[in-house]
Amino acid sequence: MAGGSRLFGPMPVVAEAATSDTDLEGLARPLLEALATIGDLDSTYLTVFDWDVCEQEVRYLHSRGQIEIADRSRLPLAAAVSRQSLPGVTRSPAGMTQSHADSEVAKQVGLATYVSVPIVLAGHELWGMICGASRLAQPEVSGRVITVMEQFAEIIAEHVSRGRAAATERRAETAEAALNSRGRFLAQAEHQLKTPLTVLRGALEVLQQRWEVLGDAEREQWFGAMKRSADTLGADIDALLAEARADLQSRELVAAEVDVAVAAATMSQAFDALTDRHVVHSEVEGGLRAWVDPTALAQVLGHLLDNAVKFSPAGGLVRVTGHSTPGWTEVSVIDQGLGLPQGIDVFQPFQRGGADLMAAPGVGLGLHIVRGLVDASGGSVTTRTNAGGGSTFTVRLPSGRASSG
Repeated sequence: MAGGSRLFGPMPVVAEAATSDTDLEGLARPLLEALATIGDLDSTYLTVFDWDVCEQEVRYLHSRGQIEIADRSRLPLAAAVSRQSLPGVTRSPAGMTQSHADSEVAKQVGLATYVSVPIVLAGHELWGMICGASRLAQPEVSGRVITVMEQFAEIIAEHVSRGRAAATERRAETAEAALNSRGRFLAQAEHQLKTPLTVLRGALEVLQQRWEVLGDAEREQWFGAMKRSADTLGADIDALLAEARADLQSRELVAAEVDVAVAAATMSQAFDALTDRHVVHSEVEGGLRAWVDPTALAQVLGHLLDNAVKFSPAGGLVRVTGHSTPGWTEVSVIDQGLGLPQGIDVFQPFQRGGADLMAAPGVGLGLHIVRGLVDASGGSVTTRTNAGGGSTFTVRLPSGRASSG
């Protein structure tokens, strides 16, 4: 505000998850505007307490006078303030004899008129304050204004409490879904490991009991069966460990702005060098960016390219393309392979399709890992069969920080 007096400068935002939605802003701003008019105050604002760092944040502001307070400003709490210390109504700082949640700041900047009302949640938890201030002196803020502020505080407290309850319910539902999904995964993993283990045990039993009566050729056959089963078991275990590592990684992603063209070119060149049966190249133009964990993006592209090469005939072309849409970046891996199996969700664990697909190496976890990483990145992955044969896998990722929130 030109010519205004700045109370607090902008600081990094540490928002409380239960109240960071646009619903709270849509509720709070009209209340603050109404309060400024009713109380004839230069500025009205909502502060939220961050008890972990003993600070308060000016979450939302309405200003119409000589005081400028920036949205998302942060300032320390008074030492005596705690989550259960309820300050009551604070007003007219010149006459105050003790510090409350934010009255000390009002005194320090020399405000002539100041008023605040606590926002208290269930269990007498002090969540924040509704505040108003003016540079010029006024008669003591009237009881009518205080009553309005207390009513507004109750409205906001009820909204925050409902938001917390809804968030708790969503977390419980998410946790239950994750447990169910993990249970199904473990059941499928048990089935996947059981067959080679059964063959291995059976072959050992036969060799132990019938060693003397078996000829050399028969022994070689049983040893061969054991080796194949051991190799299969080892590959399955490696794949399961890779999935477990990806599952842990998906909980610890650190998003950053990534040059998708560079990432796609790097992975395409690597796979093109590894295969002498296919041509792999990237057609992603420079300047395409996504907001994603760089390691996760590399893994996603790696699994998709490996899948494309694995299921494409010799001489097939594998292309990586990309383009942007409002708020999103899309990257596609296009192959000329066998296409998608009918009636099967290829992103489910251990899905391999028909006999032609079953002949390819692997246990069917690569695409499952892709979906987990992309979901954790705030994106989505889809697939379709191409009209001329082969398949296209498209990953949709946030193109910036705002999209990923």
